Amino acid sequence: MDNNLQQSFIKYVEDKNAKKEKIDLYDKDRNYIRTIYRGEEIKQNEWKKCILCFVVDKQGNVIVEYKRNGEKDGCSGHIKQNEVATQALLRELYEELKIEMEESLNSVHLGNIAINFEETEQKLQCFLDVYCLFRTKDTPLEPDEQEIEKIEHMPIRKFLKEFISNEIFPCVEGYIPIIEKFVKLYIEEMFEKSVVTELEI
Repeated sequence: MDNNLQQSFIKYVEDKNAKKEKIDLYDKDRNYIRTIYRGEEIKQNEWKKCILCFVVDKQGNVIVEYKRNGEKDGCSGHIKQNEVATQALLRELYEELKIEMEESLNSVHLGNIAINFEETEQKLQCFLDVYCLFRTKDTPLEPDEQEIEKIEHMPIRKFLKEFISNEIFPCVEGYIPIIEKFVKLYIEEMFEKSVVTELEI
């Protein structure tokens, strides 16, 4: 290949990759392995770091996102290179739903779990920081149209039923203490607001 052509191609690849998200990968003991660009496949021994947030509106409904890839999910995403979990949380809440930082800072950390390929039919392997956010504002959500087809304000009872039956995202064993903590916080929050929901206590 001509040297000038080769250099041009290298610059083209660098410029193209510069616009992509970089994601750090880790081993099962959370030791750094390597960095990839978003969209690249990871190996069986590699783990990403991700966040997930259960967003609850002022009426007590949980926000469920219908992704354009056919999946149902909460507000979630990868932790980028040089980010920490809380930075990724604030970024994803704004990028996916246009929830401003002032409101996002009320998020509560529910825990961190490890999800592996075996539990998710080879779809996902990550260390997941899980949060919940009880909204304090009535401003309408604005889903990211490139990623999200629509959102549903799902009653808590329906959300828990679909979550347990794997209709929203893989319900792995590690979620159990997190869901228990989320439900406890939910009940406390709703009683404080005197919101009547479909949740049978």
